[in-house]
Amino acid sequence: MPFLPLSCPLDLSATLLGGQSFCWQPVSPDLFQGWIQSKPVRLEYKAGNLSWDNPSLSADQIRRYFSLDLDLPSIFKTFPPSDPHLKAAWQSHSGLRPVREDPWECLSNFICSSLKQIIQIRQINDRLRTSLGGTHRVFPSPKIICQSGEAALRACSLGYRARHLAATAKILAEKPEILDIPPSLPTQEAAARLETLPGVGPKISRCVLLYAYSRWDAFPVDVWVSRLVWKLYFPRKRKAPSLSELEHWSAKHFGPDSGLAQLFLFHWFRTGPGARTKALPKETVFKRQSRRGN
Repeated sequence: MPFLPLSCPLDLSATLLGGQSFCWQPVSPDLFQGWIQSKPVRLEYKAGNLSWDNPSLSADQIRRYFSLDLDLPSIFKTFPPSDPHLKAAWQSHSGLRPVREDPWECLSNFICSSLKQIIQIRQINDRLRTSLGGTHRVFPSPKIICQSGEAALRACSLGYRARHLAATAKILAEKPEILDIPPSLPTQEAAARLETLPGVGPKISRCVLLYAYSRWDAFPVDVWVSRLVWKLYFPRKRKAPSLSELEHWSAKHFGPDSGLAQLFLFHWFRTGPGARTKALPKETVFKRQSRRGN
């Protein structure tokens, strides 16, 4: 099997199952199966080596997918040194890597993500591949989804999301160039372009820009991110910051790589002690923080 010796840690579970990509399944703690560039592959990370079983995938494709060209330790040195939360996130999950997903699959996944947990989005991805992906279970293209129709999407448990994905697929089947977003296009303008598509709002557009286009300044905000920023950075604020406030604050606080800071904070907060407050009403969370004097 081809392999890459890595000079950086790699946590496959956090990276592949943490909400960036949804096409991966764990086989064992060190072994995962899924797809990279529509090619089925099994990945294994052991003793500092990342190996894969599909020789048609080159080492450069593997490097690109896991953003191994990105010097995360150096980037984290540019973040505020006095930020204890980000420091804790980095120390706890230094093996987490940002991935570079296929834009269409990434967009589809996040259109399907509304009011869904990560495992449910993975199940939808698997059903789309099984029902519409042919013998090799490739992720269905916009054209295939158009031909299949909304009813076929609903049969894959998309619910009301089927309408949005079908409408977006129809547009992109006719105008695939919409997803050809040049690096020179500012992130805000790139987000606005994606938000012309049905079912795509600010959160989805920024997720796609971060996980498919390597726009490290894209700062997606969902209920988890809103909650963690409010809880950790604005504990005395009685109302959660608005989207515009969060984007302005994140750019000022974290700088041009704010999306990477979000990735690590999201995973750390969602999987760590901070997640214990997830079932509490927001008002309760605030009151408890206030009584602690935070």
